[in-house]
Amino acid sequence: MSFELINLTLPTVLREIGEVLDDYPEHPYQSAFSIHEFRQKLIAHVLSQLPNHYTIAGEPAPARKLSAAHRSALAERMYRETVIRGSILHILRENADRLSHIFQQQSA
Repeated sequence: MSFELINLTLPTVLREIGEVLDDYPEHPYQSAFSIHEFRQKLIAHVLSQLPNHYTIAGEPAPARKLSAAHRSALAERMYRETVIRGSILHILRENADRLSHIFQQQSA
């Protein structure tokens, strides 16, 4: 039987990044993160700040016990959104000169 490690956090983060970016103006936010390199930097930055959950495909899932320390789904989603918004600003600031140059080339 073949086993494969699957990041369960990644699909959620990808979806939520798209949803959060929809709240921002097209320029510079959506334009910047429509560029593959900067979208990947954003995804990596967000994932590095969140607890990632994994499973192994091909292995029966163990029964999960809910603990009192388990955050609610709403609290987790709000936290992810806060991290995404902070990461958007971080990546834009970190790459401001390069993005400015790219945008100037596109408008010329």
